Amino acid sequence: MNVTQLQKSLEKSDPLPVYLVSGEEGALIDRALELITSRVLSGVGSGAGSAEFALSRLDGGSASAEEVEAAARTASLFGGRRLVVLKNAQLLSPDEQKKLCAYLENPVATATLVLVVRGAGAGSRDPKLSRIAGAAKKFAKAVEKGGGIALDCPRPRAKDLPRLAESLLKEQGLSATREGLYALCEAVGEDMGSLIQAAEKLALYLGEGGRIEESHVAEVVADTRSQSVFALTDAAGEGSLDRALRVLSGMIRDGESPLAVVSHLARHFRSLARVAALNSRGEGVDAIRKRLGLHPFVVKKCLMQSRRLTSRALASHMQALAAADKALKSGGPRGELVLEKLVMTLCGR
Repeated sequence: MNVTQLQKSLEKSDPLPVYLVSGEEGALIDRALELITSRVLSGVGSGAGSAEFALSRLDGGSASAEEVEAAARTASLFGGRRLVVLKNAQLLSPDEQKKLCAYLENPVATATLVLVVRGAGAGSRDPKLSRIAGAAKKFAKAVEKGGGIALDCPRPRAKDLPRLAESLLKEQGLSATREGLYALCEAVGEDMGSLIQAAEKLALYLGEGGRIEESHVAEVVADTRSQSVFALTDAAGEGSLDRALRVLSGMIRDGESPLAVVSHLARHFRSLARVAALNSRGEGVDAIRKRLGLHPFVVKKCLMQSRRLTSRALASHMQALAAADKALKSGGPRGELVLEKLVMTLCGR
C-alpha cells in the first residue's frame, strides 16, 4: 500500500490496530504518520491535552518489546483509541523483534501501534541496507498476519513524480494543466518534501478548486534558488565552465547545501544518460517522454546537451558525481572545493 491508498483507507474506515511505515523516502513516511495520527486522535475526547495523553512515542534504540506492548495495552484516559508510535523499530535486537512480532500477529483492538522503519522497506534490494530491509520484511509479515497494513515509502522515480504530484494536488482540492504539472515536477526535482510544501503553497495561492498553470508554478514555487539549480545544471550539461562556476559560487554564498547541489547535478546527468540511451535505440521525443515521465522540453534539452558527450564520458561523469557525494559525506575536503572540482570535470576540463 502507498500513502494515497492509506489516505483513502483512513477516510473510509476506522484505524487498524497495527501499521508498518517503512522505506527510503522520509517525507512520505512523515506524511503517512501525519495521516494516521490525525485519524486516530480525532476520536479522542476534547479535554485539554487529551490527545497527548492518548499518544505514546517510543524508540527502538531504547525500548523493549514488552514496553511497546504495555503501552499499546494501556487504555486511553479520555476514551477513543490509544496511539503508540515506535520509531527506529529496526534497532530492536533480533530477540526483541521476535517478541514484538508475536504481539503484531495478535494485537489489541483498542489501540493503534505504528512501527516506523527509516532507510529501507521490505522490498529494498540494496545489499548495504539488508539488515534494515530484513527487519522491515519481518515486521510486514507479522503486521499483515495481524490484520494491519504494511505501508511502503520508496524514494520515487522520476517517471512517477507527475502521478505523485497530481495525487498531492488533488488532496489540496487542486488540478493542473499538463504544462503546470511538469513545471511543478521540474521545479522541485525528486525532493518529496519540497513537492508536498509546493502543493500546500499553491493551495493557499489559488484556493480550493484552482487549476495550476505553468505561470503559477513560476510565481509561487520556482524561487531564486530553484532558478539557480536550473542554471547550474544547464551550464554543466552544456559544458559552459565559466557560467557554471559563477552560478555555483552564488549558490554556495546563498547557503545551498553541497550535498543538495550534487543531488541536482546527478539527477540531471542521469536524465541525460537515459535520454541518450533511448535515443540511440531509435526512440523519439514523444516515446522518451512517455517512458521517463519527462516534459517534452526537458527531453529536447537533454538530447541537445547529450550530443557533446559519448556514452563513456557520461559513465565517467556519473562516477565523478558518486565520488563527490562520497567525499562530502565522509567529511573530507571542504564542500566548496569538492563542488568546484566536480563542475570542472562535468564541463570537460
